[in-house]
Amino acid sequence: MKLALECPTPLLEMVQPFADFDWILSHLVLKDEDYSKFYLESTNVKFVDNSVNELGEPCSLDELKEAYEKVMGTYMVSPDWIGDSNRTVETYKECIGKFGTEIIVPVLQGSTFEEAIKCLNQYILLGCKNIAVPYDICSSKKDPPWLMGVRRALVVSKIPEALYVHLLGFDDMNEFFWYQGKSNIGGIDTGVPVMLGLQGLDILDQLESKAKSTYGEMEKLELTQEAWSAICRNLALLRKYLP
Repeated sequence: MKLALECPTPLLEMVQPFADFDWILSHLVLKDEDYSKFYLESTNVKFVDNSVNELGEPCSLDELKEAYEKVMGTYMVSPDWIGDSNRTVETYKECIGKFGTEIIVPVLQGSTFEEAIKCLNQYILLGCKNIAVPYDICSSKKDPPWLMGVRRALVVSKIPEALYVHLLGFDDMNEFFWYQGKSNIGGIDTGVPVMLGLQGLDILDQLESKAKSTYGEMEKLELTQEAWSAICRNLALLRKYLP
């Protein structure tokens, strides 16, 4: 499984060499020139995300287009609304009508397991080849992260192997057990090992909550020598656990 990492702009030069591909937050591209310049100059595969997890609402198609072009992106994550599969699917249709299916990555949504599977089947009928699954699929952000991980793993188990799966965010290290031997689970993006390192915490300890945006929490923290050592340890441990 390939790894993308999220971190505040001052840490980009230090953290991003540990990543396999770029996960780029569109709202930051549009407001932070240093962030935008870093990713424009990157030679990695670039996924331009809609920033819904950070903002609560996704960036608009026009904003996504602007961010995508500004960093010369490779793929664009279609706007999604947490727990609202109908609005998410309709916007995906608009998105592929405007940009085509090749660069667009749809996000699986649904407040229940049944809704998530219905959303999945709609995407398959629309001819999608890859799909992103959020850490809080079929969950509340206030639920325990380990439970969120189990629910996502259950949803992912129903995705046909012909579809490439990207995991949006990190819940719990134990979740990776369920993806052993599944070659279509291709990537994950996360800022958790960086956030925990900045807090002086170990990624092997269970997260207490995912109620707040990881990126938002990272922005409040300062980098120290001890924190950098913790970040490096967390990244090494995550690599060891990834399938």
